[in-house]
Amino acid sequence: MDGALPAPRRRQQVVLGAAVLVALLALVAFLVTRPGNGDGAAAADDSRAAATSGAPEGSTAPAPMPPTPTPTGPTEDVDEPPPSLPEVAIDAAAAVGNGIVATIASVEAIEGTAVGPGNIAGPALRVTVRIENGTAEAVSLDGVAVNLAYGADRTPASPLDDPSRRPFTGMVDPDRSGEGVYVFSVPTDVRDLVTVEVGYQAGAPLLLFTGRAG
Repeated sequence: MDGALPAPRRRQQVVLGAAVLVALLALVAFLVTRPGNGDGAAAADDSRAAATSGAPEGSTAPAPMPPTPTPTGPTEDVDEPPPSLPEVAIDAAAAVGNGIVATIASVEAIEGTAVGPGNIAGPALRVTVRIENGTAEAVSLDGVAVNLAYGADRTPASPLDDPSRRPFTGMVDPDRSGEGVYVFSVPTDVRDLVTVEVGYQAGAPLLLFTGRAG
């Protein structure tokens, strides 16, 4: 005998080797194509994160709102009206206390003329206010406010844009005075008691003059 395998046995070995080769190829193909590699796992994790957050894929979450700062200044109403000084007679002088003194130079009964829209001609009072500057510096009169009320309940009188009206304006030098003329619609039967309110600048104490008019 020369040691060669019989022919049937050689055929069995060839078939077995082919089967093993096919199994190896199938195993390699399975390992390459199966899900769960690094990229697939990362994509799955991203999909799960997007589904959990409820945001569309590729969008970014909004930045958190900053906390509301705590107020550090005064919280009381800053629009409160300025205080009023004690009333004086309508023919007396009223002092602010810083060198500014106001007087009612005259109160005249007139027949008011309607000029602007919303104005109604009729009985009116023309009030002339004088302001004396007793300070050491010039004072602006552009912010002077003058109002009039009548009766014990101090019903506000409507300002009238009469041609004789001359509101305060400009500057008044030290030791000098300026005058402003204001007209208000006031019925003739309610002039036994009127109140004139004068504020020479915003925030300054209000000066009150009371008495009979006309």
